[in-house]
Amino acid sequence: KIPFPFKIVEGIPTELNRLLAEGGVDVSPSSSIEYAVNAGRYLILPGFSITSRNRVMSIILQSRVPMSELDNRTVALTSASATSVVLLRILLELQSGASPRFFLYEQGVEEPSGQADAILTIGDLALKKSGTAEFPHVYDLGEVWHEFTGLPFVFALWQVNYKKNIDKELSVLYDILVQSKAYGLSHLLTLANEHAFRFGIPPETLIEYWNVFSYDLGESEQKGLKAFYGYAAEIGAIETAPDLKFWRKEK
Repeated sequence: KIPFPFKIVEGIPTELNRLLAEGGVDVSPSSSIEYAVNAGRYLILPGFSITSRNRVMSIILQSRVPMSELDNRTVALTSASATSVVLLRILLELQSGASPRFFLYEQGVEEPSGQADAILTIGDLALKKSGTAEFPHVYDLGEVWHEFTGLPFVFALWQVNYKKNIDKELSVLYDILVQSKAYGLSHLLTLANEHAFRFGIPPETLIEYWNVFSYDLGESEQKGLKAFYGYAAEIGAIETAPDLKFWRKEK
């Protein structure tokens, strides 16, 4: 395993966004929308992302009716993910031409099905979702985005709440992340067998899930990210689409 000399703070995406903004953590693999909401505050660690090439499997909308028929209907949004909420709004408002009524719920704690015509779920819970008689229409938002744009979708970036005195530590972290990414991608079966029980998900499903992602931040990922920011600005979720500003390792 790769030695890791830094303190790790765990949390759902919206909690990590808050900690990053407040300076409670210096670096986080945070929601891509967080970078745009607080434009100019962060630098991006180059070469890393969590990006769906097409389907994502863990960002799911269950609906009583087709997405195109959700206009003026009620949609329950998980409070766990800011990026997925903006992504869904883009797909509903710009692709389907729908303007639903939204409300937030705490997934795993609250059950919104009695109040909602559609429900957005993320993470492990979403991986286990399937169609039901009540909610027969199930949409993978990564897949719907890809159908809409032809582009990958960047869900998370390694973002730095930058201070000049942490450059040395950032260099160490960057090298560790390069090694960790290479190790993880070359040991998927071992990692899946080790962690399947913890997630309550079969090892083969974990491997299938991990393989839907790109963990890079190359040209195609950046193109998808910029498209997301452009659409987010169009629906008023952010003021303007920000430039991508990267931390650079000193040689």
